[in-house]
Amino acid sequence: MSARHADTVRLPWLNTLVAFEAASRLGSLTLAASELNLTPGAVSRQIKLLEQSLDVTLFQRSHNAIELTDAGRAFLGHVKNALAEIRKGAREVSGQAAKLTIRAPLTLTQRWLIPRLEHYHHDHPGVDLRFRTIGTAGSDRIDVEIKYARGSPPATEVEGEMFLADNTAPICRPELLSRLGILTDPIQVLSLPILQDTADAWSWRQWCKGAAIPFEPLGRSMVFDTDEAAIDACLSGLGVAQANTAFVDPLLRSGSITRLCPQIEVLLGAYYAVVHTSGRVADAFVAWLKSQGRGAELVK
Repeated sequence: MSARHADTVRLPWLNTLVAFEAASRLGSLTLAASELNLTPGAVSRQIKLLEQSLDVTLFQRSHNAIELTDAGRAFLGHVKNALAEIRKGAREVSGQAAKLTIRAPLTLTQRWLIPRLEHYHHDHPGVDLRFRTIGTAGSDRIDVEIKYARGSPPATEVEGEMFLADNTAPICRPELLSRLGILTDPIQVLSLPILQDTADAWSWRQWCKGAAIPFEPLGRSMVFDTDEAAIDACLSGLGVAQANTAFVDPLLRSGSITRLCPQIEVLLGAYYAVVHTSGRVADAFVAWLKSQGRGAELVK
């Protein structure tokens, strides 16, 4: 055997790379098997074959878990880029539209993303978007994940790029204010029925902190587990909700709801885009998110 041939790394089969990428992304052989429509044993054998081909250990294995080694983490970056290029080439020669799967919070999707998607498709007509707003771990590949973090951005514990601030404000139907007349003191807001979007009343407590008043509702309150439900209850006239001003801007402009105490500005947190499948399509979507986020800041 020549020295040149002896120094050549034997390239692994493509399906071993696909199995490795899926297991790395999902952190589970079982979930990878479900995504690839294989058995966990078949995925394990593919990864073993890949390790033997490279003569390196890619995963540390325990009874119920797998964890990438340093070599596995280093190799994963190359594999993700290579698979993204292969998938891109396959779409180009087959004439198929690119597909981008996005996991995002429900309210962000319904009240901020959906009204802007016509603009996105105008600039990116060859991309089919798939949204996941509920927990479907392992059911399909997530290309871009949108995460929320409390506190002033940037949140150091969140990977990805920040694209939208969560500026909150109390909102209600105009007719709900008829009993108060002119609202001059923030504490008057707490005399109205309070609609919470979390059990710990995070948004209300932060707004009251910004208004320099204690969070002590003076009337009845209702607790929901999503901000979308709280906003819907507000639109039904049930009380006052806290909402991201970017989410309800069209309703404020139409007069359907009223923003209370607009002089009080409170930042609750921010939304971040994390790319799991790197490539031109995912990067372009994140760039579009950032451009739309800047627009939202301008109209706040």
